[in-house]
Amino acid sequence: MKLSRIFIALVVLFICNTTLAKSTNEDDVTEIKKVIEAFRVSIIDKDKQTFKSLFYSESIPWIAVFSDEMLNIKRKIKPNYPRSVDFGKFGPPVKMISDDEEQEEKMWNIKVESDGYLGSVHFNYSDHRNGVKKAFGTEAWDLVKGDSGWKIVSIKYTVTEVL
Repeated sequence: MKLSRIFIALVVLFICNTTLAKSTNEDDVTEIKKVIEAFRVSIIDKDKQTFKSLFYSESIPWIAVFSDEMLNIKRKIKPNYPRSVDFGKFGPPVKMISDDEEQEEKMWNIKVESDGYLGSVHFNYSDHRNGVKKAFGTEAWDLVKGDSGWKIVSIKYTVTEVL
């Protein structure tokens, strides 16, 4: 009798913990989605302060990997054109926002995962300048949850230019 009560208590505890974990995970996913939307809108609005606040630091890896299609075209002009480039070495991410052109990064097929401390985002994107699609590919972010919320610690993406 006593053993069955202990068993029932353990089952209830397990169910409560599982529900709490799912709720917390859903909250984290919701918060990460807010980071994604702030990223997207700050590019359109040229809101450099908001954009800058989304990153863990000003020196994150921001790595582009060029598609075979793009690479073949580029290497006809410049034979040593690199397969990938870390744009982070050229300065903080906020430098990606143009002062001169309208910009928009369209995103779809967004997948977010989190354990409550680390997060990852993976999606398809297309970059538009002055309303014209210039490039597309897939993009992946790594995020960490700090005292001030979720911050992007790295960005990796594939690039195919629209010619």
